[in-house]
Amino acid sequence: MKKILSGIFGAVLMFVIGNMLPITNLYSHFIVNNHDDENTLVAIVVLVEWPIFIILGAIIGVLAYNYCLTKLSKGRS
Repeated sequence: MKKILSGIFGAVLMFVIGNMLPITNLYSHFIVNNHDDENTLVAIVVLVEWPIFIILGAIIGVLAYNYCLTKLSKGRS
């Protein structure tokens, strides 16, 4: 259960950080020239950017969980 929660936490964290990045502004600068292109921008953000960030965050969360499990103990609790 902790492994799943770590993956979910990583996915949510990466999703939030990814939305704060100016990637959407870059897309809007090069793609949106009129109101019809806004649908293309939304499709790129929703169908490409968000899933990539969520998957990367989940992978990072699970890897961080596994790293904490394999970290050597120094004998202190």
